[in-house]
Formats: sequence, C-alpha cells, structure tokens
Amino acid sequence: MKKVFLDTNVLLDFLLDRAPFNNNIAEIIEHTMKESIDLCVSSITVTDTNYIISRAEGAKIANKKTNEILKLVTVENVGESTVQRASNSKFKDFEDGVQNFCAIEAQHKIIVTRNVKDFRESSLAVMTPKEFLSKITTKNQ
Repeated sequence: MKKVFLDTNVLLDFLLDRAPFNNNIAEIIEHTMKESIDLCVSSITVTDTNYIISRAEGAKIANKKTNEILKLVTVENVGESTVQRASNSKFKDFEDGVQNFCAIEAQHKIIVTRNVKDFRESSLAVMTPKEFLSKITTKNQ
C-alpha cells in the first residue's frame, strides 16, 4: 500500500472548509478511499488541528472533527529521535522539520502540503494537493 503524508495545513483546509483549498484535499480523500493509498499525519498534526479547530469552532466540534478524521488517516508517532533530528536540521520552521522527519522515520516518500517552499530541506517528494491530485488521477487514466 502506498503511503502519503499530509501536512497540518492540508488537513486544516479540509476540516475548516477553507476555500479554495478544501476542494483538492476533499478530492484526494475521496480518491484514496477507492485506491490503495494510506493517508497519514503526524501525532502533532492531530493535536494542533484539534487545538486550532477548538479555537475557531469550539471544543465539542473540534473533538467531533478529530474523531471523524481519525477514521480517514493513520497517525504516525513523533518520538524523541524525530524531535532531535528536527532540532538539528536546517529547517527554518521547527514544526516543518518535525513533520518532515516524522514522515521519513515512517518511511513515506511523499509529503503533501500547501507550503512546498517550507520543505526545501526535505529529501522527500514534496507537492501541493493540486500536484498530488494531478499525479494520482493521471496515473489512473
């Protein structure tokens, strides 16, 4: 099964229905449910997403959305080695470094994010939701 790592911003686009970005991630989720593609996020994505939604829409809605998303994604653990690698990396944003090394340690090949420039230091393929969607829909034609 192919694994794809989603950055926090992409998940927030979906859960907060942030136009125009929500359409691409919704299509990706719909498409991957039909394919053998496992969408994955880091454990910090789950906590950060819940916190941000809680601030925007309240704790009850945040918990409901968190439970819904956990049915669609696999959560990859962030451990001490992930944090150490991010801390010692050239990533300008520590959180992006944590996301990157979490994906690497979980043996992902692709990170999907709206902030591709923030992952310049990554050794993984980094693409926007639109680019990833184009890749998976072109491949199946």
